[in-house]
Amino acid sequence: MSILIRPQDVSQKRLLLPGFLLLPVTFAAFYFLPQLLGKTAGYLASFVLYWGWCIVHGLVLKKDDMAKRYSWPPRTGINILWAVLCFLPVIGAFTAAFLVAYPFLSPALYLMLALAALTNGFVEEFYWRGAYTSRYGQNKLYAFVLPTLLFGLWHISVYAAYGISYQGGFLPLVGGAFFMGLIWGYTAFRQQRILIPTLAHILTNFFAFSNLIVENWIR
Repeated sequence: MSILIRPQDVSQKRLLLPGFLLLPVTFAAFYFLPQLLGKTAGYLASFVLYWGWCIVHGLVLKKDDMAKRYSWPPRTGINILWAVLCFLPVIGAFTAAFLVAYPFLSPALYLMLALAALTNGFVEEFYWRGAYTSRYGQNKLYAFVLPTLLFGLWHISVYAAYGISYQGGFLPLVGGAFFMGLIWGYTAFRQQRILIPTLAHILTNFFAFSNLIVENWIR
């Protein structure tokens, strides 16, 4: 098993650049687009830009067939443990956000939450966990450490969204992203699969987005 494999040629190094460029681009988008297009349209447009970037770069970055990464991992004790850990953020989002927001939710908002959670959870796991592990396999630096760091840092862009408030402020949003990235990223790296992190991510988003919508658009 390779402990550290540094990309040697220019093309390999260039494959990493979009992940770094994503940070300033999305920071500018989330800060300026809500001012130019209005809070709702600007916020949505910023996410569409982010999702599109993740999909395009993910398709370029991935090296093998991604279908196998959506299969269940072997049912060993350690894999079951990591699966349980992956769902800890779901419990946190349910108790801290959804239990506060659910009295204000309507059927239309539940549908909106489901669509947003499915889209964001699937796209982010495909990119931050799936594409990086597909390209770099057992290389811990590039398959786990780097995408985990970038995943946490990109949430600074979300925090910078103009006119949007977040429950608890900066630390729960960005710190929570680093915590979730560590669990989901290590699980994907260890198992070389992203099915469990994807399911956990979608559920976490569903519960977390509920209070985001209520606090910024309903109350």
